[in-house]
Amino acid sequence: MLLVLLAVVFFAPTVFAQDRTPAEAERMYETVGDQLFCICGCREKLLACSHNVCSAKDQERAFLHELSQNPKLDEAGMKAEMVKRFGKGVLQVPEDSSLYPLLFTIGGVLIVAFGAGFWVVTRHEKSPDEPEAKGSDPELEARIANELKELD
Repeated sequence: MLLVLLAVVFFAPTVFAQDRTPAEAERMYETVGDQLFCICGCREKLLACSHNVCSAKDQERAFLHELSQNPKLDEAGMKAEMVKRFGKGVLQVPEDSSLYPLLFTIGGVLIVAFGAGFWVVTRHEKSPDEPEAKGSDPELEARIANELKELD
């Protein structure tokens, strides 16, 4: 009895494992393929490589299609397998790239700079040395009225 129970526990994952449906596999293929580059040097997305004599795209696409059929792999796993086989050149932005922290830092600095600028502009008070505006200048108003009469 114990032997039967151990056999059931051991073989349960393979018995209950389900393959991906063709629609799910195609969706995974399209999703991951849209996030990868062709390694032929064209720097186009894998599924959009337009080189006529590109042998790399056929190999990459075939391997990606094979990976998309494997129900044990998710998107990250499929990308990892593609990197193992074809190198980091398949990734649009390598995951260990310093681009992400750099963009985060630049974005933070810009937000702080714009916030400080807005605060300075909206909170700026007149210095005590500046004279306050006391209405309009009668001489200026007379000149404006004369120029308007000349235009008529």
